[in-house]
Amino acid sequence: MALNVAQKKSLRVGLGLILAAALLIIGIWCGTYIPGFVGEIFSMIAGIMWSPVLLDISLFFIGLILVLWLNGVRRKRDGDEFVYLEQVDDPTAALPTEARSAIFLERPDPADPTLPLAAIEGALDLNDTAEATQLLFALPEDQLDQPKVLSLRLRLAELTGDTQSATSLRAKLP
Repeated sequence: MALNVAQKKSLRVGLGLILAAALLIIGIWCGTYIPGFVGEIFSMIAGIMWSPVLLDISLFFIGLILVLWLNGVRRKRDGDEFVYLEQVDDPTAALPTEARSAIFLERPDPADPTLPLAAIEGALDLNDTAEATQLLFALPEDQLDQPKVLSLRLRLAELTGDTQSATSLRAKLP
């Protein structure tokens, strides 16, 4: 089984944490053999650590603190996991699979129903001239001479190979 880079890094971090905890416990256990006052302190710490109730409670809180800390580090590195997902569920839509959904990190602006220029731009970017033509025909007559709409009409004319319309639209552009 081959591990990718992220999995190898996770294993190294986990192994390092387990080794650090084991070395701490071994250090406290070895400290009980030191003669004098320091050895008695280590013996008292070891006795408290190995008592059944305190051991369970302390391990629980150490594990909880470790999980919360690692999650905070991960969230700071990766960012918030909350995203907005928009999907096209219409099976008759002539869209490629990768264009059927979009993920936004911030809430998208609501679409303006009177001027769906973003949808026309998207259709042109996907070379879907039929959809772009249909959306342009759906626009009101008074909006067809706006500069943004003219540039979209020009792109559509160039994509369809209509040089006569493209020339007349270039002349209308400011």
